[in-house]
Amino acid sequence: MSHPSKLKKPLLYGLIGSVLFGAVLGIFFVLRNTWSWFELQVVMTTVVIAAASLCGLACDMTRTPHGRNLLPSAGLILTGIAAALLLFGIWTTNDSEMYWKTTTCLSILSVTTVHVCLLSIAKLASRFRWVYFIGSQIIFGYSLVLCGVILGEIDSSAVWRLIAAMSIVVAAVSLVIPILHRISKLDRKGTAVLGPIDQRNIASIDEEIERLKNRIAELELLKSSSLPPNPLT
Repeated sequence: MSHPSKLKKPLLYGLIGSVLFGAVLGIFFVLRNTWSWFELQVVMTTVVIAAASLCGLACDMTRTPHGRNLLPSAGLILTGIAAALLLFGIWTTNDSEMYWKTTTCLSILSVTTVHVCLLSIAKLASRFRWVYFIGSQIIFGYSLVLCGVILGEIDSSAVWRLIAAMSIVVAAVSLVIPILHRISKLDRKGTAVLGPIDQRNIASIDEEIERLKNRIAELELLKSSSLPPNPLT
């Protein structure tokens, strides 16, 4: 049985509210023509909240009705931690180098997890599923390389060439998987495959059917108890 997420509405309201609030503040600050550090803090806060809400919604959208949903859960947790660290750093004006390095790395990992979650929505035929598996490993490896460069303050031309090459591969994977999704959909000979959204829709339909069956059984029982006894029996 599928259970609706309790985070969907708060994340959606947070996204809409932060975007509207940021737009109103931006117009107000432009008309006022005064930009101080406080105004920048407020604007950056709305941007962080909007980005975190969007990432959270993306992770929630990729949940399946059954299973542990480890990747979406990890994406939600990383997004929450990264957003909290960013907001804390913005409002406390933290100038610790290690703090911002750690925050940046967690932000990269959270965006990477959300990226892989979104790619998992694609419904791939069995012969194409290895592309997603290998591609997700490359994407996570790419983020780990970036984190290593940031934490280790590596400044090597070879490393930057490696990052450039991996960037091209990540972009290619991100483009190829949706194309393979389309090919899998048009391939009538392939076996039927269901993505997370389809699974959740089917689970919701099954849940509604089960609820209606129980209601019908209750009404049948109520009907039988309301009928007068048969005098011929």
